[in-house]
Amino acid sequence: MKKTTRKIFTAFALFSALSFSSELFAEPGIVYISPNNDGIQDTLEVPLKIREKRYVKEWSFVITDEGGNVVRTIGNKISLPSKFTFKTFFKTLITPKRGVDIPSTIVWNGFLDDGSLAQDGTYYYQFTASDDNGNTATTSKLPVVVDNTPPEINLAKIEGADKIFGEGNKAVLKIKQSGSTEKLWTAKITDDHGNLVRSYKWEDSSPLEIEWNGTNESKSIMPDGVYNYEITSTDLAGNTSEQARISNIIFSAEKPETAVSINGSRYFAPSPKGSVAVARRTINFSVAIPSPSASVNSLTDWQISIVGKDDDKVYYSKSGKTNPPSSFLFDGKNNSGKDLADGEYRAKITAKYLNGYEPAAVYSPVFVLDNEAPKAAVSLPANTVFNGKNKFQISQQQVAEPAYTGEKTWTGKIVDENNAAVKNFDFDTVLPASVEWDGLDDNGQFVKDGKYKYVLEVSELAGNSNLMESKEFVLDTSKTELALSVSSAAFSPNGDGVQDKVVLTPVAKASSGIDSYELKIFNGTAVRTFKGSGKIPSSFVWDGLADDGTRCADGTYSAVIKTVANSGTEAEAASQEFILDTVAPSIKISAPYTIFSPDGISSRQTIPVKVEDCSVETKWNAEIRNAKNQVVKTFVWNNSKALGFAWDGTDDSGNKAANGIYSLAVSSKDAAGNSGSTTIAGISLDARPVTGFVTAEYKGISPNADGILDAQKFGIKVSLAEGISSWKFDIVDSANSVVKTFSSNDSENLPAAITWGGDTSDEKIAEGIFVGKLHVEYTKGNVVDAASSSFICTAIPPALSVRTAPKYFSPDNDGNDDDLFIELGCQTIAGLKNWNFTIKDRNGKSFWKTSGKSSITKRIIWDGRGNNGEIVQSAEDYPFEFTACDELGMSSAVKGVINVDVLVVRDGDKLKMQIPSIIFRSNEADFGVRTVDSNGKIIKAGITQAQADNNARVLKRVSEILKKFKDYKVTIVGHANRISDNSAEETEEGVWGKALISLSEQRAEYVKSQLVKFGINSSRLSVEGKGGTEPVADRKDTNVNWKNRRVEFILEK
Repeated sequence: MKKTTRKIFTAFALFSALSFSSELFAEPGIVYISPNNDGIQDTLEVPLKIREKRYVKEWSFVITDEGGNVVRTIGNKISLPSKFTFKTFFKTLITPKRGVDIPSTIVWNGFLDDGSLAQDGTYYYQFTASDDNGNTATTSKLPVVVDNTPPEINLAKIEGADKIFGEGNKAVLKIKQSGSTEKLWTAKITDDHGNLVRSYKWEDSSPLEIEWNGTNESKSIMPDGVYNYEITSTDLAGNTSEQARISNIIFSAEKPETAVSINGSRYFAPSPKGSVAVARRTINFSVAIPSPSASVNSLTDWQISIVGKDDDKVYYSKSGKTNPPSSFLFDGKNNSGKDLADGEYRAKITAKYLNGYEPAAVYSPVFVLDNEAPKAAVSLPANTVFNGKNKFQISQQQVAEPAYTGEKTWTGKIVDENNAAVKNFDFDTVLPASVEWDGLDDNGQFVKDGKYKYVLEVSELAGNSNLMESKEFVLDTSKTELALSVSSAAFSPNGDGVQDKVVLTPVAKASSGIDSYELKIFNGTAVRTFKGSGKIPSSFVWDGLADDGTRCADGTYSAVIKTVANSGTEAEAASQEFILDTVAPSIKISAPYTIFSPDGISSRQTIPVKVEDCSVETKWNAEIRNAKNQVVKTFVWNNSKALGFAWDGTDDSGNKAANGIYSLAVSSKDAAGNSGSTTIAGISLDARPVTGFVTAEYKGISPNADGILDAQKFGIKVSLAEGISSWKFDIVDSANSVVKTFSSNDSENLPAAITWGGDTSDEKIAEGIFVGKLHVEYTKGNVVDAASSSFICTAIPPALSVRTAPKYFSPDNDGNDDDLFIELGCQTIAGLKNWNFTIKDRNGKSFWKTSGKSSITKRIIWDGRGNNGEIVQSAEDYPFEFTACDELGMSSAVKGVINVDVLVVRDGDKLKMQIPSIIFRSNEADFGVRTVDSNGKIIKAGITQAQADNNARVLKRVSEILKKFKDYKVTIVGHANRISDNSAEETEEGVWGKALISLSEQRAEYVKSQLVKFGINSSRLSVEGKGGTEPVADRKDTNVNWKNRRVEFILEK
């Protein structure tokens, strides 16, 4: 992380006249630091600029508290003598006089002279320098604020159902928060991919409560989904507030659903050419434009438009901001009052809401404006005189109209001279090319001779109708002696009570009377005979039985009647053909499913109906009925088989049918009165929208069985819990590979929560970044896909490293290796939660420590002072331990040793080396090593081999230093630790062992002998024993009294 410490520039001017300038320069302003080793503003760095530095004899950088007390002094280094030879002596004669070294930058790490970390507060720093003539210059005091206290945030928890908002009374999410007053607080709302949605900021303030209504920075409504809120502040000292976050916020917006439907027929004729009922001159729409009353959401704009079928042009519109109509009556005129052309149109609804939501435009079914009446041509045969014995054929032809005008309903009738109908024909929606009349009325009786006309009537769905008349034609039966008519063209003698018999009606005109008659029914051959003498019956009823009483076969039949008049005149007449048909219409229908969702999204937009084994009939009719048995949708097939079809969930006007249960019935009734039908019941129309959300409770898990974040908990929410055919929940890694699957094979019902323990399908621990993906399939054809936000899964604890330099450091202010540079490394994908670096003394007690939270400074500089202000002991090994804990609760530790070199410190005009790490055999003055048998039992007392080796290393290092100071005499002083108040221990032997003064002198002699072995001239060395008379630590405190047992080397010229 980039260090953002502020640097203060101070400049000194040193002139050749050896006097200091009074001008001292400093950048104004307060500096803020937070010495917490997080890598951000950890130190105060002051670059120095001094001219003629060669004459500066001494300098100091002083930190004082608000009371003016000196709490930290950083001074110039003391250059110790180097090896003095003839060459170096000659060099000193010709080298110009020079001052002490001035560092380019002075760094204060926030620690005080007593080793403690500075408390939060304001401090002052100034720089002082003096030359060899005693001249002194001092800068003015400049302020620095130490602030290790991060901004405080109190973010109220939101849990469970309270995280779900967007509709009804929960139209906004209320976020309650408070905190410390800071220069800047920033907060943001992000989606589940981390993309910024909304941001907030508070300047020179504490964070305020907010209400989020689901909109982004542009105030546009956001898609339904999972969102997160987090707030943070970084103060002037670089401290960052604790992580404050609300995750897994589910936004399901209030989405007012607009709708428009046609109330009644979708055909109308606003300006008809003929007569049309008033009700058919307008078209009525039912309109739904919700107008919420919540303060956070209301209707702001609405518009109703009449557009072309393909929305290519607006012909009429009306709009408003409030109070939208619930219905709309359109009269076929544009906004200028002019009639629209015949054609196809749609009503269009648009709306806007205060929360930014703009529902997609909705359209009515296509409606038809049709002012033109349908037409047809009617023509008669050349011979317009009809004798009633043969059929009279009338031709008719429809004039073509645009297909959008829909089906026409045709009827015909024969009218007499008084315009009274004697015969009616119903053609339904199919106009035949011709119609034949046999001179009979609707009751099967011959009409009177006279003049007649044929009238063709037509009506269409828009309400237009028309009437076409033929010219007159004549019925003249005066020369017809005998005629025979049939009541119907077909019958079905099957005993069902419907058209079981056929009625044959004879008409005879013999003036002398009838002597005998005979009527035969033929199907190639005669099957039934009626005969008698005298007056002919008014009608003959045939039940389909043959003369032998057996049922006649289905087929086409005709009848012939013969008469003999009393005068002997014979006459004969035949009926038209008629059909005996006992076979009912047949059909089989099936559907692959009976539940569907015509919402434009699902895979089941229709109910496809398959038709099999269907007979050809005059008319097949299919009806979709709702639960109230009301017909919603019809399908018709004329003069053919019923064909396969699909119901798209609309009614006959094209409106969307309501959700619910429906039934389908397909039926037909033939000319003989036979009926056939089949049904499919329990058709479920369910267009309810389906949505789903997945939340991951934790940002990461560590499946290591330590009881801390061992498993991820997913929350699953779908808007529709019933009707699920299958579900699947996959754990997917960053390469989009599935590592674990839960499905309906494990549980038939979709669970509200799924717990994943971090294992893969092959029973390994998953490592990396993952998401949970939900896939739900509904029986009605809808599919829901949702995913959680990404999270970390790892069982690998933080990987730690420690690097220190130099290998041996000596904080003795000689300018060489005075500071220990510590580089701490931590690698973890889980994020660092906290860390601690502790340096301990030989007893394992904490000597110096530092710690931090989410980040570690790139480099820590330690000056060798403990937290109690003491400097490290010379030639002592200090063990350290670096521990870190990640955000998933996993911890790691790494240990090592810091090697302290032999310290040479100035004590007045003397130099001193004080070493407590030289270990002697107990109550003896040697380095005798203990002897241990194979079982580890000590046979001969002594020090350990490691202690002996360390003694040799330390004394060798002492000898190397003494060789640099050949002009100095060395006094080796032995010191002991007296643990009681009995001064006799110093000079007398007793239960405590040897006298301490003499023992310490003997030990000094032994050290002298070892130094001689390392090449030090014994004439330079003298010894002295002080026993326990000069303690440097509390002799009774076992934690520190080991420092009293030491060897000192006093160097004097």
